[in-house]
Amino acid sequence: MSNHDAEFFVQIEPEWSGYVQHDGTRSLRGIKAAALTQKRPTRQKGGTALVKLTVRIPDAAFLPLRPEVVIVIPEDMVTTTPIEVIAEDPS
Repeated sequence: MSNHDAEFFVQIEPEWSGYVQHDGTRSLRGIKAAALTQKRPTRQKGGTALVKLTVRIPDAAFLPLRPEVVIVIPEDMVTTTPIEVIAEDPS
């Protein structure tokens, strides 16, 4: 029996709580898939995380069974890149 791979990209959007804490931050209430594409998007929706996923699935998965998977991305695999913006007065 052989396996087959399917690659796709999902843009994950945060769902922030409406409550603002005393330090001005909000807590993350949850996440949702904002967009799903077979190729890397040319434009990423602002405020989203782009995740490339590969699903490897055996031929047997297409038999009458209904496979289901939960994918966990550990926090130590997440990297952030700070962006510096310099605003100039237009006048």
